[in-house]
Order: sequence, then C-alpha cells, then structure tokens
Amino acid sequence: MKSCFIRQAPYLCGMNRLILPLAIVLILAFLGFALTRPTEQTRTIEVDLSALKAMGYLADSTRLGLWAVPFTGGDAVYSHDRLVKGDDTLTLVRLSGYRMDLKRSKPGDSLPFSISVMPDRDSVFKSYLTLSYTLPRWKKLIGRTLARDAEASLDSVKAFLGDPGRLYGFPIRNESVVDTSFLFAKKTINKKEFAAENRAIYDMLIREAERRGAGYNGVRIFHFEDAGQKRNIYASIGITRNVETRESDPVSLKKMPFQMNLLTLDYKGLYKDLPKAYQALENYRQDYRFVTMAIPFHKYLDAGYGFGDSSLVHMKVCYPVF
Repeated sequence: MKSCFIRQAPYLCGMNRLILPLAIVLILAFLGFALTRPTEQTRTIEVDLSALKAMGYLADSTRLGLWAVPFTGGDAVYSHDRLVKGDDTLTLVRLSGYRMDLKRSKPGDSLPFSISVMPDRDSVFKSYLTLSYTLPRWKKLIGRTLARDAEASLDSVKAFLGDPGRLYGFPIRNESVVDTSFLFAKKTINKKEFAAENRAIYDMLIREAERRGAGYNGVRIFHFEDAGQKRNIYASIGITRNVETRESDPVSLKKMPFQMNLLTLDYKGLYKDLPKAYQALENYRQDYRFVTMAIPFHKYLDAGYGFGDSSLVHMKVCYPVF
C-alpha cells in the first residue's frame, strides 16, 4: 500500500506533493526580492586635512583625473566637469556644501555615487570622507566593476590628499636649518636689470666677506618681491665666522636658529616661475597650520649666480616655520 494513500483523506496526498515545489518557489521569490532590492552601500576613511581643505581640493573638478579610478594616468580628457576615457565617462553632477555627486557611465552600465566630507570632532587636522552609492545586492555580490572602481577611488582620494607632490605640484619635505650665519644685503632694482643686479649684489657680498674675514662657505640664498616694474631683492651668503656690522654698512649679519623647522622643496624650471613653488609651500603651510617664522627664500643649487627671469635654474625653496 502506498504511504500517501489515506482512505479517509485522499486530498492530503496531493498536498504533500505540492509542499516542496511551493517551498522552492517561496525561497526563490525571497532571494529574488533580496538580491534585486536596491541597497545603499557606504564606506568611510580618515584623512589628515580639515574638512574645509579636503572638500576644497575635491571640489576642484580639474583634479578629478588625479584620483578618480580608472581615469588616472593622464590619458583621460577633461572638459566641463567631465572626464572621458574612450567610451567611459565620469561626470561631476553636483556640488552641495560638503558633498559631491558623480556619475560613472559606460555602455550597458552606469553608477551614480557621492563622496561627502565630515569634520573630526576633536581635531581640526582630520576629517572623514564617506563614499555612498545604491546598488542591487546581486551586483554587489558579483563585484561589479563600477562599484569596485568607486571604492578604489576613495582609497585613491586618501592617497591624493596625503601626497604633496600631487596635491601641491611639488614634493614637500620637513627639514631643519643647517646654515645659521649669513651676510645679508637688500636693494630695490628695475626688473629688467635683474640678472645684472643679481650678480652685482652677490659680488659685493663675497667681497665684503673676504674683506671682513667672515669665511664665505659657498651658500647663496635669495628672495625677491615684485612691485610693478620694480623688484625688491634680498641676498645672503653663508659665512663660517660671525662679524660685527653697523647700520651704515652695505651688509648686515643675519642669524637663523640651528635646527629651526623648514618646509622645503626642490625646484627646476624658469626663474620667473619660481613663485609657483612659493605658493605651493604657502598652501601647505596653511593646510597644516604652521606658523610663519621668517620670509621664505630659495637656495641656489646650481653653480654661480646672476641668473635672469628666463634662466633655467635648480633651487631649493625654503619656508621657515614653527
């Protein structure tokens, strides 16, 4: 006799046959709902910049190609808040306060996502970047490329904001003062006569160092400020022995504290473009809230002096700070 045959209730046999298929259908329906339901995905990282500074750099859409994956590497074309690499596009949709909304689009797929910035409660030097996007669970489970790239972009942002070379245009270092004693002179000149006046002021400083027995050690540092067609120049040479100077002398003794903090970078390029290096150091100083100790200056690394605006030079640019 078959086990499903019950003389008093034959309909139970048919129900037993339906239970397993119904259970499978219900399970599949639940999985289908769970896997296709859009869910918000978020991820947060910490960066060593204030929220205001971090958002300021992110909001500059011309820098998207420095951190947005896979558009880094210089082969993407930027135009009107949009990066294009072949048939792949990243668009800055909206900036709102401390949030930027972007959309990645390529044939057959797209992903809107956002990056928001929040300040740290305890430190003005830290903030938090949160990536958020909405994605069906099944896409998340199989690791869709656009979602992976969005998360990789968050890591790339952290690296970008922590890399002075990419953020400011120059690798910036923290060093200490080694040369401490200098003979100093200043002069206001016509900008057109810069090369000749640069040479003349150093020739004078070297003569004065020799005359006074100060021991010129070959170190040459310089600073200039433009005022219309005039240029104020400040020149110093390193000396090995301190000497007495008077107000009426063409030179004066200047001292820098040994081991004083210096923000530094190496510059190679046209002399006239040196202000870009100064601006990079100033941006770095402000971002990390260093206090100015003295005017910035550049140290000649090439032999000689008397360079003009169009000269190719190699300089070490320094900013004394607390």
